[in-house]
Amino acid sequence: MRVVIIGGGTVGLCTAVLLARHGVSVQVLERREQVNDHPRAFGITDRSAEILREADIEIETEDRARGLMTGSSLAELSTVTSRFEPPEIGPAKLGSCPQDRVDRAALARLRELGGKVDFDSEVVAVADGIVTTADGRTVTGDYVIAADGGRSRTRELLGISVTGPGRIGTNHMLNVLFRAELPTPPLSMTFLRNDRVSGTLLKVDAERWVFHMPNGDPDAPTEQIQQKIRDATGVTDIEPEIISMLPWAPRALVADRFRQGNVFLVGDAAHVVPPVGGQGLNMGIADAHNLAWKLVTGGDALLDTYEVERRAVALFTMEQIVIRTHSRELHWDHDPSRAADRAAVGMAGIMIPVIGYRYESRAVVDPEPLSDMENLRLDGAPGSRLPHRWLPDGRSTVDLVDGFTLITGTAAGHWLDAARELGITAHAVEGWAEAANIKEDGAVLVRPDGFVGFRAVTTQDAVANSEQRLRDALDRILCRR
Repeated sequence: MRVVIIGGGTVGLCTAVLLARHGVSVQVLERREQVNDHPRAFGITDRSAEILREADIEIETEDRARGLMTGSSLAELSTVTSRFEPPEIGPAKLGSCPQDRVDRAALARLRELGGKVDFDSEVVAVADGIVTTADGRTVTGDYVIAADGGRSRTRELLGISVTGPGRIGTNHMLNVLFRAELPTPPLSMTFLRNDRVSGTLLKVDAERWVFHMPNGDPDAPTEQIQQKIRDATGVTDIEPEIISMLPWAPRALVADRFRQGNVFLVGDAAHVVPPVGGQGLNMGIADAHNLAWKLVTGGDALLDTYEVERRAVALFTMEQIVIRTHSRELHWDHDPSRAADRAAVGMAGIMIPVIGYRYESRAVVDPEPLSDMENLRLDGAPGSRLPHRWLPDGRSTVDLVDGFTLITGTAAGHWLDAARELGITAHAVEGWAEAANIKEDGAVLVRPDGFVGFRAVTTQDAVANSEQRLRDALDRILCRR
């Protein structure tokens, strides 16, 4: 199988890696001359870290806590974010990591796997698996994946419309990447405001920073931008080196289709959301993970479930981020005592858009819809990400997933025998019955993306037909029946 990926940003490169590691021939076409060195996103959720870890994309994250501080200068800061200890959902941990660092790591990993990236390759036409570049070259693939950003040329060429409120507010922002020696705030994000300037400061690495200025002028003289940075930080004796500037405006849009024939949309090409909560990049990485295993497994009906599952998540997340954009004080206050206030405005708990959502499609047997919008429940329900439990050898149950994987209680030998007959990886795990809400003779079939596809709570009266039940469940998840 050959796949052409349009767009060599974070999501395009991660998609390519997830496919290439399964032996798929991938070719990435990127209009820029190199990986973008100007990061627009920083937060890597536990779920994204988990996917990158699975793909052997090695990144280093900052150990500073995520959160917001505010003040009139870096010398006068107070904390806005209430204390929040995120629940442990697996062995990989969230952190602050600039987007360009993820891109370079993904590019290196892709090249290790033999994937090809053509920079300076602007796509001007897509039809019947044939992709045409501005210089007249054609590249052919069995499938085409559009990862070419929020103003996706591919989406436009295909005539796919979008749904959503569009631009949020009237202001635009200017993202300024600069180099300077500044004191490091203890939290990952700092909002600075005084009578001269306002904006949000984030640390990129040891010497680089980004400063987001409302209504900043990208054509302003360098000296004026430098002075605004001095005014905002209160550090008057620095000469910031301005590296690059990117204007942007918050938007909320979801494509009306994520699939058209053999072309799939992922990342910002499929959905654009405001930066509150940092879900844009992370949603795109989850898109890639969901689509990759379905492409590798094959089957047109199975591939249709990519749009069913991921578009529902995108619409839900867009709604939640718009709510948080208009209720920022609640967004930053994670205290459980504010649950009723969040519910009053329709705001879900902070972990629900990250990993608490559930898939409802033909690729899940008897999916159970989300019933608790405040608290994260990874309890083995079909459609949810599998529960995490530590194993005696130091691994997590998340680490057991290897293709389709059956995880059982400690009295489920019939399920283990059935899995062996069908060539499915299987494990009996102490404590799994409690974690997955099954009996000790029950089982959970986990899809390659770590989401529960089928759960058998108890089989005491059906030991004889365990193999057939497992075969039927697998056929249903793969949309063979």
